Amino acid sequence: MSEIYKNENGVYYEVHTDSNGKDHINIYDGDPKGEHSSIHVNWDSNTGKGTIVDTTSGEKETTDVSCYLTTACMKHYMAEFDDNCYYLDILRWFRDKFVSLEDKKEYYEIAPKVVDELDKLPNSNEVYNEIYYKVIQVCVSLIEENRFEEAYKIYKDNVIDLDNKYVKKLVKA
Repeated sequence: MSEIYKNENGVYYEVHTDSNGKDHINIYDGDPKGEHSSIHVNWDSNTGKGTIVDTTSGEKETTDVSCYLTTACMKHYMAEFDDNCYYLDILRWFRDKFVSLEDKKEYYEIAPKVVDELDKLPNSNEVYNEIYYKVIQVCVSLIEENRFEEAYKIYKDNVIDLDNKYVKKLVKA
């Protein structure tokens, strides 16, 4: 079932879940049935992977938005996973309030590649558990104690470490 909303500026928003259980948010700068540009956010909460498809430039540009922090939470909680769980809500709040735009951009460039590489490992669940316990839980505890600089350092060091260990090794090979 699809729901379409229109704001006061004539921008249309469509929200729906497809037959495969993937969630979609579509944003149109005009009537979706007429000529328009659009951005489509596609998310699969079962895998923690998604894409953003942007047609505003006249070209179709697709960006992978896989997040290894979400994937680590998903793997840890398994059937009880909730994309709006406490840990991810805290990390999103922290990201929006404290993480620099440059570091966010770097994370969203690296994260899908890290997820792809981790998913190929025979011990990927162990690696995701390590991310969960050594990054997510530690950062959330530090954030709860208002120790934001320490949380930022752990987050940033983890991004650099995973980039070096799993992504940059691809370039060297």
